[in-house]
Amino acid sequence: MPQTDDVDYGRRTVLAAVLAATLPGSAAARAHDVSSFPRAMMTAAGPPSSAVFPQGVASGDPTPTGAVLWTRVSPDAHREGVPLRLTVARDAALSNTVGSWRIPADRVADHDYTVKAALDGELAPGRRYYYRFAYDGATSPVGRCRTLPAPDASPNRVAFALATCQDYRNGYYGAYHHVANEDVDFVVHLGDFIYEHGGGQFDDRSLSLPSGENVAMDLDDFRYLHRTYRTDRFLQEALAAHSIIQTWDDHEIVNNRYWDYEAGRPYAGRGDHPRNDDPEFMTQLFADGIRAWWEYTPTRVTYDPDADSLLDQIDLWRRYRFGDLVDLFVTDERLYRTAPADGAQFGARIGESDGEITETMLGERQRRWFTDRLAGSDATWSAWANEVLAMEFDLDLGGVELLNADAWDAFAAERDRILRAAAESDSSLVALTGDMHTALAGYIEGRDRRYGVEFMTPAITSQNLRELLGLPNDPEVRRLVERYVQEYNPHVRFFDSHDWGYATVEFTPDACTYSAYGVDKRTNSANANRRLLARFRCPAGEYSLQRRG
Repeated sequence: MPQTDDVDYGRRTVLAAVLAATLPGSAAARAHDVSSFPRAMMTAAGPPSSAVFPQGVASGDPTPTGAVLWTRVSPDAHREGVPLRLTVARDAALSNTVGSWRIPADRVADHDYTVKAALDGELAPGRRYYYRFAYDGATSPVGRCRTLPAPDASPNRVAFALATCQDYRNGYYGAYHHVANEDVDFVVHLGDFIYEHGGGQFDDRSLSLPSGENVAMDLDDFRYLHRTYRTDRFLQEALAAHSIIQTWDDHEIVNNRYWDYEAGRPYAGRGDHPRNDDPEFMTQLFADGIRAWWEYTPTRVTYDPDADSLLDQIDLWRRYRFGDLVDLFVTDERLYRTAPADGAQFGARIGESDGEITETMLGERQRRWFTDRLAGSDATWSAWANEVLAMEFDLDLGGVELLNADAWDAFAAERDRILRAAAESDSSLVALTGDMHTALAGYIEGRDRRYGVEFMTPAITSQNLRELLGLPNDPEVRRLVERYVQEYNPHVRFFDSHDWGYATVEFTPDACTYSAYGVDKRTNSANANRRLLARFRCPAGEYSLQRRG
């Protein structure tokens, strides 16, 4: 399989840089390049229909001349021989059209009725566009997508909304209504878009997996989860409003997932899946999770379900260039990851920074790709879409020092290699992090210097410390928890694990600004209360966090 490289800016890629691979019983697995489709005449639009398009629309993985547009047609609405139509315009009324395309009927029923269309070569750099799908007289919601700036551009501003950890069963997605209305260019999703479990804490959010089990067992379960999560009205609203740049974490397949290089097989952490001792089953489970993720995300990543190894099935790692202002690097910190010692998540002592890299989060091929491009970046900012905490983070509970093996602390040698690469460039490193269900701002430090700053977004709904420990929602308790964390981690400037919500990060030539927002997850309403938790500014060329709110 060819190695994933940067998003191709200079030419129209073959099949939108997605490998055409035939799946048993289905057509080629690819994001369909619209240049291969016939142009269609504009026709009178029917009414928007959630019955025909129950998962709405989404866009993602931008280039300077395009993006991937996504939707799903309901199987109940599907008709043999009926094509899907796609219209793209410069205005929300779809009157100033760029073009309309007819997606052949035989492309609609594949991959659980999901469709991805790549517009590379059809759009202009640095612009917002509007799009709509139509099928058998019904239309989808109108979505917005955005292209990247031209490679030689000098943008004045690039802004991202950050989201992560959205356990559907554990709360409502009011945060996404606020994301939809944010003045940002893209949504960066840092993983745990779905959780692999059924059941639920909220009666109206309880999930019943097709397998009848409480944890995903096969492709039908994974597809059910993706379909159900994407029926949420506020999530649909955000995905229609902004193009998404997406990676995954562990729950897209199974909690604490690892790769055993010696045995050549995947497995989960101890107790995280009832079939963990069955290598053949777990290999198929991972393949099913990968396939469902690819089907349900508007990505152009290389995907080959027929590869000999799971490690070669999908390459999520990629770079997006926002002119000379920002290089955004997206990494995959799950598929290639080795397990912590004895399968323990806390207290492990592995990957010591002075030794060779014996434990890895990225794998050799991805690590080489990342460090080479990070060292060679000439942008003002290098932003890293990073699933798990990058900075050192220690806690002491009753005299027992804890190291979180589910973060970069357990892979210190590999982390040092990355940080040394970042130090070789003139670009300022900003890690954009999820996973820990916490809002956090602080410094990534080594023994002798600061290597970057790290901004973590709170979870949309998933369990945080307040919920886990049953802490009161009291300002003084918040301050006590933050002071306790800072006692052992003085490089942490802000810590809040009492709230759920999202964050934004704005990059300019002069500074980057992080804003963390708390949103009430208990209210299934567009009016779910939102408040600013903290705002920090970091000047370009220096790692100095300045509190602004």
